[in-house]
Amino acid sequence: MIELLTDYGDDILAGLLGTLLIVGIGFLLGTLGGALLAVPLVSTSRFLRWPARSYVELIRNTPFLIQAMLLFALFGVLRLRLDPMAIGTLSVAIYTAAYMAEILRGALHSVPAGQSDAAHALGLGRLLHFRLILLPQLLPFALPAGVNLLATVAKESAFLSAVSVAELTFAGQVVIAQTFRVFEVWAIVGALYLLLVLSVLAAARQLERRMRWTGSA
Repeated sequence: MIELLTDYGDDILAGLLGTLLIVGIGFLLGTLGGALLAVPLVSTSRFLRWPARSYVELIRNTPFLIQAMLLFALFGVLRLRLDPMAIGTLSVAIYTAAYMAEILRGALHSVPAGQSDAAHALGLGRLLHFRLILLPQLLPFALPAGVNLLATVAKESAFLSAVSVAELTFAGQVVIAQTFRVFEVWAIVGALYLLLVLSVLAAARQLERRMRWTGSA
């Protein structure tokens, strides 16, 4: 295995960096999209709520791999040339947005309506209302679920190898095709995914502890 890492470590590392890039940018874009979707999800208007709800249910109830394949096929049908990494990142963003919207919808419902009414009575603008009233109460509810979503997205990104996106699993497949050392390569790839997910969870726990300490100060 040491020889394998020496000869092909750069290829595997490049795949890991590809995964980090796709997941990082895709999750950030998806979080922003989810925040935008959460607003119509909690709206009393059926015309706003129905399209957002339809999108969320469609994405949450279909496999990520099928979504990615359809997106790649769509770009092919439209004859639009885009780097596979960019399409993979967009796939992650679309997937993340649906789940994040549902997380934020639940978090918004956890904030008592009377607090928003009080903020309006005090003349707070929307930005101050969000920063001073909503955000401090949303984070404790949204953070654990958001972290779990990030870990899930990191693992789901492995399916992008099926559409030739240069991420960690795809790099592993390339190395296997050159070396035929199936067990060793997948053991390394699996260990890297495990390290990635555990790092995300450890950082989240540290952030949660810091938030609890700040809240108790």
